Amino acid sequence: MLLECDHHEVQVRAGFAYGSLDAVPLDTVQLDPVQLDPVQLDHSAVLMLGILELLHAEHEAGREHVSLAVICKRLDIRMSMLQRLMTALSEQALVDVSTQKERLVAALTASGEALSLALQVA
Repeated sequence: MLLECDHHEVQVRAGFAYGSLDAVPLDTVQLDPVQLDPVQLDHSAVLMLGILELLHAEHEAGREHVSLAVICKRLDIRMSMLQRLMTALSEQALVDVSTQKERLVAALTASGEALSLALQVA
């Protein structure tokens, strides 16, 4: 999980979101700083770049679509992780996920291809 907090902090934050924090004296509320896991963020970013690179290489080889199962095997990641990453890439219009012959496949969009080319040059 990217954000870690204890049960009390969640209740306080939820109370604040719904306007009921006024009833709690501010000096009794202790909020720990939010802990981000930079290793997990970096790993996800690296995996997304790996997906873009793999799709770019397949596109260059004449294969526009690559099955998600193949991507999992080549990048050695679980399908659940790949689906989360594909959702993020799809939301940024870099990858298009569709169904072909009853299997999920992915392809780079024009924006994804442009980004992949820019990354190749850099």
